[in-house]
Amino acid sequence: MAKKLLLVGGGHSHALVLKHWRRRPLAAVDLTLISDVSQTPYSGMLPGHVAGFYSHVESHIDLPRLCASAGVNFVEDRVIAVDPERNLLTTQQGKQLSFDCLALDIGSTPFLDNIAGAEYGIPAKPVPQFLSAWQALLQNIDQKRPEKFTLAIAGGGAGGVELAFNVQARLAKLFPAMALDVQIWQRGATLLPHHSAQGRKLIDRLLAKQNITVLLNCPVTTIEPEFFPADSPLTCYKLWSDDHWRSVNSVFLVTQASSAPWLPQSGLSLDGRGFISVKPTLQNYAHRHIFAAGDVATMIDHPRPKAGVFAVRQGKPLFDNLQRFFLGQTLKPFIPQSQYLSLLGTGDGKAIALWGPWASCGHCWWQLKDYIDRQFMEQF
Repeated sequence: MAKKLLLVGGGHSHALVLKHWRRRPLAAVDLTLISDVSQTPYSGMLPGHVAGFYSHVESHIDLPRLCASAGVNFVEDRVIAVDPERNLLTTQQGKQLSFDCLALDIGSTPFLDNIAGAEYGIPAKPVPQFLSAWQALLQNIDQKRPEKFTLAIAGGGAGGVELAFNVQARLAKLFPAMALDVQIWQRGATLLPHHSAQGRKLIDRLLAKQNITVLLNCPVTTIEPEFFPADSPLTCYKLWSDDHWRSVNSVFLVTQASSAPWLPQSGLSLDGRGFISVKPTLQNYAHRHIFAAGDVATMIDHPRPKAGVFAVRQGKPLFDNLQRFFLGQTLKPFIPQSQYLSLLGTGDGKAIALWGPWASCGHCWWQLKDYIDRQFMEQF
C-alpha cells in the first residue's frame, strides 16, 4: 500500500515542495495538501498588492491548480489538532486523516494577547482576512468621503514599516483631497531593531518625508470603540499606550508573531514561544516523521527572524528530505544564510535595500524586487 504524506498549509515552502514533486514524484507515496485557503498569498508581493501594483491573481498561488498539475490531492479545510503518536490529524470539518509522514507550513499570526480590545483591530495575518478588511475599508472611505483619516499600525518591524509606506501611498493616490495621518506605534525605542543603524536612519528619513508619524516606546495596550464622533462620518477608536491615547479611524496589527493555538496540545516539541522546534533536517525534535518549515518552525541550531526569505529557501531542502525519508536515505541538514538582502517596497515605485550595515533606496531596488517576486511566482 502507498505511504501517506500530508502537507498542512499552503505556505512558500510547501508551494515549492509541490513544484518539485510535479517533476519528481514518488510512485509509492500518496501526497495530500490540506489548506484553509485555495488561493495562498505570496508575502513578497502583498505590500505591492496593497499599494495597487499587483492584482489578486498576480500575488496569489492557485493551490488546487498547482496540486492538480503535480498529481496531488487537495483538501480545503483547517487543521485543528495533530496526534503524532497515533499519526492522526483532525480538521475543522470533523475529518480525521492518517499519515505516515507530516509536514507543517502554516505560518504565524500577530500576538494579540496583551492588547485589550484587539478584536477592534485588523490583524495583518491571516492575509485573506486582512485583504478583505482592507478592501472594505477602501470602499467605506470611498462612500463616506471623510475630510481626514487616521490609520494606526501597531508594530514597527519590517512588516509594519513596509505596510505603512504602501498603505499611505495607496490612500494618498485614491483620495488626494483627504487629510491623511498614518502612524506607526512601536513598542521599543527604535524601528526595525534587527537591522543596522544606517538602515534605520534611512527609513526614519523616508517616513518623515512621507509624513508618516512614528511613536516610539508606545506599545498599543488597549483599543476602545468611540463609534461615530460628531466631526467624522467614520467609526473612531481610542488607541491607548499606557496612560496616553489618540483617536484613530482604523488599527492594523502587525505585532510580534505567534503560533497556532492548538500546537501546545499536539505533543510536538516546541520552542519557548510555541513554535515547532526543528533540527537542521527540518524534522521535529520529538518526532522524526514530522517536519516543519516557514514561520511556524524554529531552527534551534540556526535561529533566524520570521521572514519569508527563509521559507522560500527551505522549500527545496524540505522536498529533498521528505523524499529521503520515504526512500530510507540519510537526511541532509539545511543551514540558512546568516545575512540576506531585505527589499522593502515604499509604494511609490521605489524600494529600500538592506544588507548587513548597508542601506539604500531607489527605483533600481524596486525593479530588482519586482523581478525577483515575478520570477518566484512564474514557477507556479
